[in-house]
Amino acid sequence: MSIAIGALVAAKELDREHLAFLKQMGCETVGITFWETLGETDLIALAELVNEAGLPVSALSVWGNPLANPSTAEGWKTLIRHASLFGSPFVTGFAGRVPNASVEESIPAWKDLFSDLLEEAYRCDCKGLLMENCRMGDVWKRGKWNIAINDDAWTLLFSNLDDERLGLEWEPCHQVEAFVDPLDQLRRWLPSIKHIHGKDACVDWTRLKTFGLYAKQKAITTTLPGLGDTDWKALCTVLQNSGYEGSIDLETEGSSFFDDPPSKTQALSYLRSCRS
Repeated sequence: MSIAIGALVAAKELDREHLAFLKQMGCETVGITFWETLGETDLIALAELVNEAGLPVSALSVWGNPLANPSTAEGWKTLIRHASLFGSPFVTGFAGRVPNASVEESIPAWKDLFSDLLEEAYRCDCKGLLMENCRMGDVWKRGKWNIAINDDAWTLLFSNLDDERLGLEWEPCHQVEAFVDPLDQLRRWLPSIKHIHGKDACVDWTRLKTFGLYAKQKAITTTLPGLGDTDWKALCTVLQNSGYEGSIDLETEGSSFFDDPPSKTQALSYLRSCRS
């Protein structure tokens, strides 16, 4: 079994030229993303375009707070209803958060929404709903975006709503940023992790020890796979030994996936070498 290696790309960037370029770069899947709202996107036309390119869609994602932004919550529902047009992708995003509330205080609202979303997923035969674990600056006691931020939060979420179609979208970058061992966490949560973002981070320990975590001079830098602190070959081995059947989609910083193509091509090549 081979892990698919692909790219995470904003829906607004997907056209015939860019899809052809993704295939030329060696991408085997594509994760399609939206920020907070789907806007005026014609999902039927987008699905036809992607299917015509012959690039399997691993995930449809809307990044925003579905517990505070009705457009984001509606985006989840719309993607669930249209997922079958794109093959069999997961629908993913942040779990959301009651603004300025703690993780525990947000659970009732989260459970109400995701219970409804899961009902819709079953009704539409959607493969599954995955919660991404980017903190967006949130902490346990307060925040504005997401409560699915760490092990304790995941345990609380799944203890309140345990469903085979509810899982995690994961990446080592956020764990490195939180000083969590990514591989240990991956092993703990393998049954729930269904889709992975290819993004890493690097800790400058000298700078961290000199200036601390909250200084102006940042000690942690997000980066592409192969340039950070994660052992991606070991990560792929853990996935392969577990029977993981998903993809790793390269996620990049900046406004466009297609900025600096050589660095993206190198990162994709590195990920492919790690799975062999």
